[in-house]
Amino acid sequence: MHDDNDEHPTEGLDLIMRIPRIDPKDATGLFDKVVGLGKEITGEVFDQQRLIEAGEAQQAKGTEKLKAIREQAKADGHKAKASSLDAKERSAQRAKV
Repeated sequence: MHDDNDEHPTEGLDLIMRIPRIDPKDATGLFDKVVGLGKEITGEVFDQQRLIEAGEAQQAKGTEKLKAIREQAKADGHKAKASSLDAKERSAQRAKV
């Protein structure tokens, strides 16, 4: 028996597997972590304590930026939920009148 899905097994996956858009200002946290790690590794290889510390600090800065982005996303979600509930409340109040 021939199944039409066998010919194009990935058809429809484009709806499921989308690469999220990343705002360039949000990518700086990841950039800081990668560059910081590079500095730290270079410092370790060449026994340069100052470079190691600079790399660690840059990684910490990147971590904090990423945490801030996650917290902002949570806050935006809560704000959207509150707006939705507010609209529901207003709709219910109009229905009572």
